[in-house]
Amino acid sequence: MKRTLIALGIAATVALPVAAQAAPKVYGKINLSVEQYKLDNENPATVDTDTTRLQSNASRFGVKGEDELTATLSAVYQIEWEVAADGEDATGATASTKSDLTQRNRYLGIKSTDFGTVKLGKYDSYTKLAQGEIDLFNDFEGDMKYVIAGENRLNNVVGYESPKFFDALTFNVLTQTQDAGRTSGSTPSNKNGSSASIVYNNEELGLYLAVAADLGIEGATAVSGTRESDNLRLVAAYTIAGFGVNGIYQTSSATVPVSAAAAASGTNDKETGWQLGVSYKLGDETLKGQYGAAKADGSKATIQEHTQWSVGVDHNFSSKTKAFVWYTAKNEDKLAVNADSDIQVLAVGLEHKF
Repeated sequence: MKRTLIALGIAATVALPVAAQAAPKVYGKINLSVEQYKLDNENPATVDTDTTRLQSNASRFGVKGEDELTATLSAVYQIEWEVAADGEDATGATASTKSDLTQRNRYLGIKSTDFGTVKLGKYDSYTKLAQGEIDLFNDFEGDMKYVIAGENRLNNVVGYESPKFFDALTFNVLTQTQDAGRTSGSTPSNKNGSSASIVYNNEELGLYLAVAADLGIEGATAVSGTRESDNLRLVAAYTIAGFGVNGIYQTSSATVPVSAAAAASGTNDKETGWQLGVSYKLGDETLKGQYGAAKADGSKATIQEHTQWSVGVDHNFSSKTKAFVWYTAKNEDKLAVNADSDIQVLAVGLEHKF
């Protein structure tokens, strides 16, 4: 009996660390801001907007983990939702009509320490992920998606991520299966979209470089609406002694070129976007600013140009909690007479991660 009890005690002692290692991690953040929002339309017949609002800025929660299978293999997983922390969904709906939870990244995969990771599910394209952390106003009104195409989260994805070479270099590629529900205009395309990136991230040198491309990915552009696009993205960032500077350049073109008639009627075939940002960490404060623009290559495009600039300050109470204030100004230049618009937003808010 004593031997049996000893054996059981040893087995329990050995099993406990394994169970702890396999426990999934619950994580998330709540980000809320009080904002003064102002929309000015050039057309005097169009009603302007001047209001205060409370915004939930991509508040979210999720579960993720990694379970060891062998000495070199493990199962990796994540499932995440955006939550309407202000009581409204993305459309502004409330009460019984609101959608409190919105899908974000979710996947299941096999990770090899020697050969990399294969992931299946729904998650950000590798072109989107190539931005790294250069978007200093990500998830806010000044998010770079206003001037940069290709900020897409993709359904029905099979992807591969290489291990890190030379402690800095990674390669990533994904494809969508044909049931992704992608369309070209109003007709299902039944094609496989793909996205790939090469990323160099040397934290010791403070240097980040990336090149990424999409082929036949349906998603958002900056000035050309939603369509199947071929995108090319170049990213660079450098940080030294608390000072950071970054830049991004992007081209986007329709996978299937538009006809001459469509172009003449205002459908845009190509666009170019860029953005520059600077930041400086001073004690618990981080000062930051960025400017970007997107321009349609077609002279008859309905939207000719987007421009925006933002400035802000973050105060870090801790690694998990910060307060922030920022100001963003945006302009939309349209081809039609009296169709331009300007947006100005001043925000004060809080973020807490858990």
